[in-house]
Amino acid sequence: MGRLHAEELAEESRAGLPIEQALRLHLQCNHYPPVNSVFIPVAKDAIDRANKGEYDTVIKMPNGKSLSVDRIIEGLHLDCFLDQEDC
Repeated sequence: MGRLHAEELAEESRAGLPIEQALRLHLQCNHYPPVNSVFIPVAKDAIDRANKGEYDTVIKMPNGKSLSVDRIIEGLHLDCFLDQEDC
């Protein structure tokens, strides 16, 4: 699991696996303790905004905190899910 699993899930999401399913597996299997599935919409939003270059945009989290897109990408290890050549 971990980085390799995240890369595989990201690739599967590009090949047709629903992104929500890929993120659910990533957040639950590649993190200890597992990240609650209520963070899936936040992760998806952060990925979409990062792909648009909106790294400084602040997103409200389900736990009441507000974090910038770049902090969410880093904290949830979502870089493999971004539109880029290298993960």
